[in-house]
Amino acid sequence: MVKSLSNNVLEKVDEIVRYIEESDNYKKYKEIESKMEKDSDIMNKINKIKSIQKEIVKLEVENKDISHLEKEIDDILSILNTYPIYQEYIYLQEDLNSTFQSIKTIIENYINDKLK
Repeated sequence: MVKSLSNNVLEKVDEIVRYIEESDNYKKYKEIESKMEKDSDIMNKINKIKSIQKEIVKLEVENKDISHLEKEIDDILSILNTYPIYQEYIYLQEDLNSTFQSIKTIIENYINDKLK
């Protein structure tokens, strides 16, 4: 029973995943992501931000000042935001996250309504 239920749920989740993967926004997002990965300037900036974020986590644990690192991230992000491809990437990423959040909410509301 549980295994059958689990398989049915996973089949429905696969349908949702296929729906997302077939959406124009997802395809465009993946295309832009691929282009960005080939742009060494953009990737260097993104990797620098990731490195700084790791350093911030370490310093926070030690209760040290991180304001200079936060400023550095802001500066790099300001530069990244001048790249149209990065802007579009962020826009599509936010749009997809919103879609994921909507799907999650719909599923939660459906389950909650059925269990009442």
